[in-house]
Amino acid sequence: MVDLGTRDRLGIRDLQAFHVELDRDKDFDLDLFRNVAYLVGELGEVVRAARQLERAKGLAEEGSARDHVGEELADCLAYLLKLANYAEVDLQAAYVKKMEQNVTRTWPQKAHGA
Repeated sequence: MVDLGTRDRLGIRDLQAFHVELDRDKDFDLDLFRNVAYLVGELGEVVRAARQLERAKGLAEEGSARDHVGEELADCLAYLLKLANYAEVDLQAAYVKKMEQNVTRTWPQKAHGA
């Protein structure tokens, strides 16, 4: 299994490989569509955690609230990596390709204050 604790720099491909092994070792659900639903649930948890962080700004709880947001974002990342595996997508290559397109793309200007 990919050693997450001793690696200084893990790439997306390393993380995808880790999840192949973790899914096998833990006998996780490999269904693509159910895992999309699980990701949606995790996004809801990010929303709740982000709200808690906003309320905790400047308070003693801010650090723990930020840690909680990080945990929920990590859960979302795990599901994205798993979904890429189940769809047989090299997420690193797909990301680079998409960002190369975005570099030259233009978006409509937002209205002032929007």
